[in-house]
Amino acid sequence: MRIILLDEDRATYQVLSEVAQLSGSEIIQITDMEKAKRFVKENPDIDGIVAEQNINGKPTWEIIQYMRNEKGIREVPFIILSSSLTKDERDFYSYMGVTAILEKPFNPLEVFTAIVEYLKKTKGEEYVKSKLEEEEVDKNALKAIIEKLINFLKSIFTRK
Repeated sequence: MRIILLDEDRATYQVLSEVAQLSGSEIIQITDMEKAKRFVKENPDIDGIVAEQNINGKPTWEIIQYMRNEKGIREVPFIILSSSLTKDERDFYSYMGVTAILEKPFNPLEVFTAIVEYLKKTKGEEYVKSKLEEEEVDKNALKAIIEKLINFLKSIFTRK
């Protein structure tokens, strides 16, 4: 799967990339709204978008609005990932049709689960199977990824 991350936070990119490797997926971090719009238009094979509320001072809901007007990318799952959201913000994103709203610190597996479930509903199970590699995961690599994830989550909780 190819997933766009609209977030300036390098740690978020790293933790999502570590988990993405388990399924042969790719995380593409973009930190500019205009570049994101061009990328989405030129690469219709995107399987999901994960976004912070704002990147470089621009609201990421702009890309949701943009996607609604472009054929081939209207049905791409869109996940909001943010430190804190008000009830009004949650209501707004629900109205905009986002697939899921997750608060940081987050479980990266929830991100992939939300994308996979949405793709199963909209494109079918065979599509999802074709996007995910069916290879066995090296247990040592998995252990290393889990340890990095734990350390990442610990660092977030100790910042506050």
